[in-house]
Amino acid sequence: MTAGVIVAGRPMPQFERLHIEPLSGACGCEISGVDISKPLGERELVEVMAAFEHFLVLVFRDQPLTIEQHRAFSRYFGELTEVPQAPIFAGHEDIQEVRLEANEPPTVVPSFEDFHIDSPFLEQPPLCALMRPLELPRYGGDTVFSNLFLAYEDLSTGFKQLLAQLRILYSGKDIWSRNAKRDQSNRLRLRDRPDAGQLRLESVHPAVRTHPHTGRKGLFVSRGYFRKFVGWSEEESRVLLNYLHPLLHRPQYQCRVRWRPDTLVVWDNRFLQHRGIGDFCNERRHLVRTTIIGERPV
Repeated sequence: MTAGVIVAGRPMPQFERLHIEPLSGACGCEISGVDISKPLGERELVEVMAAFEHFLVLVFRDQPLTIEQHRAFSRYFGELTEVPQAPIFAGHEDIQEVRLEANEPPTVVPSFEDFHIDSPFLEQPPLCALMRPLELPRYGGDTVFSNLFLAYEDLSTGFKQLLAQLRILYSGKDIWSRNAKRDQSNRLRLRDRPDAGQLRLESVHPAVRTHPHTGRKGLFVSRGYFRKFVGWSEEESRVLLNYLHPLLHRPQYQCRVRWRPDTLVVWDNRFLQHRGIGDFCNERRHLVRTTIIGERPV
């Protein structure tokens, strides 16, 4: 890869220790030349973090990991945190599972419904997630990511000025009550309801957030858990949301990850939205993930 190549909207950094293969011009890369089951050397860690900051999605292939190795690598990105609505895996409070049984519709897994940011209702929404598969369908079940930097940067100057003034109320207070109203066969797979008194399930965040290191700005508008723009009615808010949300479906902002055994995928939850592709049936899809706590959006 030559110097000066533009990928993910910026000149691609130079890497000496890692081999980097971009997944698309918008975001994402596959990384080889490192064994993440072992402690990283200082230079390797610097380059992994540089790749994360630039590409937003990192894919590591042929990396068989134990639960402890998965946790250990995750801690390079920050402090592990629980996700109040996500089912936990095998009693591990800091490991979540994304599971679809062969006889279930894809809609029981929230990530198959639409592009979204994970848990934007938290005061400090997740910085990133690190996910790997335990069981996969033979074909299908990919995950697609959409770059919120690019979606923002393509907006007009006037629209950016409008969005810069807006704040969004996100709420997860009714996750469980709304799910209970669904037909039994189509209910989302959620964690048992936590003690709401111990968790803040509603927060106000800016519609445009700024990267804490680079200063780059990206949309922070997600249909999931959206209630309204502060100071706007819900009806008015939906009009603007219904314009912004389809932007994420533009292919020029996306990359697509095909899952294979012994793959670990890390994605930036602050400046990407993601969704699963429910293009398989009568097969089980089971993945586990850790989640890293993020900073309060500004």
